[in-house]
Formats: sequence, structure tokens, C-alpha cells
Amino acid sequence: MNPVAYDVAVIGAGPAGCAAALAHARRGLGVLLLEAARRPPARLAGEWIHPTGLDALRRLGVDLPTARTTSALGFVLHPEDGGTPITLPCPDGERAVTIRHDDLVATLRARASDHPGVTLALGARVRSVEHTTVTYDMDAGPTRHVRVRRVVGAEGQTSLLRRVLRPAPAPATMVSRTAGLLIRGVPLPKEGYGHVFVGAPGPVLAYRLDRDTVRLTLDVPVLPLRSDPLPAYLRRSYAPLLPEDMAEALRDALERGSVQWAANRLRPRRFHGRGPYALVGDAVGTCHPLTASGLSFALRDAECLAHTRGVAEHGRRRRAAGRAGEHLATALHRLFCDPGRPTTELRASLYAVLRDSAAERERMMRVLCAEEHRTTALAGAVLRVAAHALGERLHAREGHARWHASARACADYAAWLWWICRNRTHPEHPSGGDVPGAGP
Repeated sequence: MNPVAYDVAVIGAGPAGCAAALAHARRGLGVLLLEAARRPPARLAGEWIHPTGLDALRRLGVDLPTARTTSALGFVLHPEDGGTPITLPCPDGERAVTIRHDDLVATLRARASDHPGVTLALGARVRSVEHTTVTYDMDAGPTRHVRVRRVVGAEGQTSLLRRVLRPAPAPATMVSRTAGLLIRGVPLPKEGYGHVFVGAPGPVLAYRLDRDTVRLTLDVPVLPLRSDPLPAYLRRSYAPLLPEDMAEALRDALERGSVQWAANRLRPRRFHGRGPYALVGDAVGTCHPLTASGLSFALRDAECLAHTRGVAEHGRRRRAAGRAGEHLATALHRLFCDPGRPTTELRASLYAVLRDSAAERERMMRVLCAEEHRTTALAGAVLRVAAHALGERLHAREGHARWHASARACADYAAWLWWICRNRTHPEHPSGGDVPGAGP
């Protein structure tokens, strides 16, 4: 048995794991932070931190390097209807930041390593967790065992600790893939904001990473390959949405083959562990990356866990805090991807409501930024959009057809509301063209 005593073992030194280690250490606990990889990952992963996530970092004593971050005031939504783009600022004039994922991980690992209460073990591969005893190997060295009072799984969707706990079945559902590209020397339509372009088989998210670099992420459906090679499909389906200089940069990046892929697997964030075993970040579950909430969820998970008396209480708090954001992410993905008539009508109504109402724009952003946790707030927004859509359908009909349209619309929108309440993942829907299923 390892003679060094620790109170907490954290498995995984990504953003969630480093935050969990720091949060526990700042409460006077001894933490062993275990990470198999010696270098920060170069994969396509979270780069956007909402104001709530930044607040959590500040409380943990982490200041991100200003030379490697870019501020963002919110999002600009570009509807496919050709109308005025919709600016959605962060609540209360706050700012989000973007940072390359490997820079974020490197910064957090350095802060964790510098804390006297944290022992960071890079190259530590965990073999088993049993009765709060963690067994791991250090490179080619001997197997080590350490017994602790709490074990935190922060190693992402493939969490070993989650598999050990064997929670009630909540399988991850793959709803799409994200194609990530870096384009350089191209301005955003409105600097200082992230941009969401709608009208392709999936939405496009664009945001600035540094003075010269913009990140593009394309949401690509999971459907079988029928005709076009993947680059040709992406050029044909996504480039026309973008401003010409950005579209040209996208075509050049596709020609070079410089695309990173990530699978968008959704798992409800309902199981946070039990007993002395806790999960944080993507080990808990995942929502669609369109709302860029993953990093902020992970940081708040870590902070909450360290400040609650037990894992059960932590789970109750985090489920309540994240439910509205999960529903919003799932609903927006369906709204922007599903070509069915009820969804198309609701999407058009969403644009109209957001253009007309500053209060609705703020409400959406408060939910998106995890500052508004009540599902009733999201329900109120959805009902207003549905009511607007119903009014538009009735306005287009006369006489008996009006009441028939009203009944049909009520049924359609009620089905949508029931789907949101159940927080189901994106249903299969017909494609607007031949869609390749190639991916990572």
C-alpha cells in the first residue's frame, strides 16, 4: 500500500479533473490527481467557456493567460430566411472566453501541480477501483495502490469509474458528428461574438480563437454515404451558408484535408455517482455541443462536488442546475436540423420572437449560459414560440380550414412539447440530400 495518505483520488486531469482536484484541495484535503497522458490532448474538444464557468475558475484561483484567450460577448444567430441576424448577448454585459483546449488543459494542470494539496501524477494508468482503493501503474514502474475516502471519475465519456459503478442503463445516443476546422486571416461578420449559421443539414458554429484564427464547427448528420465524397458534400451543403471569404477559407481547408472529427453522443446528465464515488464533466453525461456548455458544466460539477456533504446531494444539485440547459441544447439541435413541417414552423416563429423581444433573447441566453436553472423559464419560452407559430398558421387559413389547421397545429406542437419534457435525443428525420456518414 502506498504510504502517502490522500483524502481524494481524481482520475483524469482534463478540465473537470483539474477543477475537482483544486476545489477539494482548497478545502484542505489531500488530492492525488491521476492522468495517463503526459501531454494535453490535441483532439477537438471544448474551447468556449461561458461566464458561469469563468466565475468557477476564479473561485478556484485560476486566471487564464490573457495572451491565449479571446473574449466573446455572446452569439449572433444567422437564420436561413435571409432576414436580419439576431444578436444574443451574454446576460448582464458579461463575457465568455475562447481558448484552445490544449492550452486550457496545460494551464489547469500547472495550477493543480502548483497547489500544495495536489499531487499530479502524469503517466498514471488506472487499472481498477475497488472499495475506495485505486490501483494504477506509473509508466513501466511497479503497480501502486492508494486508499482514499472519495474517488472522482473525470475521465470523460469512457470513464472507467462509471463502468465500475454500473449505473442504471442510460446509453449514449449518437445524433451527429462535428467537423472542426481552423481558418486563418478571415474576419467574422461581427467581431467579438460567436456565430451560428442555420440552413445546412446541421448548424455551423464559428468563433475566434486568436487574432488570426477562427474555429469552424459543422454539425454533420449520421446518415449513410450515398454519392458524394465527404469533402464535396461539406462544400456543397455548408459553404453556401457562410460569407464568401469564410466560405472560401472553408473550401481551402477541406481541400487540404485539415478536418478534425468528434462524435456527438448524448447521454442525460442524471447519474453523478453514489457512496464515495463521484462523476464530474462528461463522465456524468453529455448534451449537444451547439450551446458550448460542456466546459461550464464540468467546472461547476467539480466546484459543487467539493462543497457538498455527499455525492447524493451533489447529484441532486447538479441535476436541478443542468436540466434546463440540457433541454435547450437538445431542442435547438432539433429545431436547426429537422426539416419536418411542425419544426420548420416553430423555427420561423423562434426567429420572429427573438427579433421582436429583448426579454426573450435574454431568457434564452440565461438558460444557455446556465444562469437560469428553472425548467419553467424554458417552458415559458417554448410556449411563446408555439403560440406565435399557431397564430401564423391560423392567419394563413380561413373558415372551416382555420379550425382544422388549429387542431392539427395544436397536436403537432403538443407532441413537440412532450418530446422536450422527456428530453429525448434527436429523432431520425429525412435528409435534404445525399449525406455521407464518414467520420473520425
